[in-house]
Amino acid sequence: MKNILIISSKKYTKLKTYTDLINLIKSKGLPFETSHVEDKNHIYEDYINEDTLVASFGGDGTALKAMKIAWNNNLIFMPLGTGRVGYLVNKSEEIDDVLSSWIKDKNTIVSRSAVIQDSNIELPAFNEVVVIKNSPTRILDMVFRTYNQTVKLRADGIIISTSLGSTAYNYSAGGPIVQNSLESIIVTPISPFSKFPRSIVLHKESDIEIEIKKKQNYAIQFDGVVESEEQIDNDKIFKYSLSDKTLNIIGTENSPRLDLFLNQILR
Repeated sequence: MKNILIISSKKYTKLKTYTDLINLIKSKGLPFETSHVEDKNHIYEDYINEDTLVASFGGDGTALKAMKIAWNNNLIFMPLGTGRVGYLVNKSEEIDDVLSSWIKDKNTIVSRSAVIQDSNIELPAFNEVVVIKNSPTRILDMVFRTYNQTVKLRADGIIISTSLGSTAYNYSAGGPIVQNSLESIIVTPISPFSKFPRSIVLHKESDIEIEIKKKQNYAIQFDGVVESEEQIDNDKIFKYSLSDKTLNIIGTENSPRLDLFLNQILR
């Protein structure tokens, strides 16, 4: 049975736009449940089934949490936004039509790949993976490899981004905005000390190796969440690529959201 799981924050559920969304869902006779990001122990697994639509209502951070739920359960995702700056979320005024099409299984689906580390699809990064130093007074010694080519890099860290995440940390570090529909991997150094391009845009099928040299303290973040941090005695290599598995999204499109994004950050 079709139903909707809404991922949101308690602060967003007080907005009129949230009330309007709920009233629209009710008018279509759709069961729904809201899971608040603040409720760490909320159990939603018993509610979802193969026909559940995962919807986010909030900013990009909320959308990323909802994306992971949809990814892990192989469900369709719909982003709805309220944030001031948001490139992932959608403020479409055609949500009525989107839901009506979903009920009839007639939506246009946009597929997005994630950056994965060491072929682990259980830990997707929809925006970016960041390898960053943990020692404030030291830079990170790394080796970057792709297409059998090797480049030594000394920097505060390195960002491995999807096209969807090109306007997140990648943009702040000087990387390019890449159109959503162009599946690619963007590699951008963070405050490089050694000579390195401002950013490199690679084909979607590229494989990347990042070697971290021994006796260094570092952390690895997936979409802003620290997933590992350690101090190593030996060199360590991590492999990155875009996933074959994709996240299926409705209520959005492939065109670049330049007017929304640039008008917000240039205020």
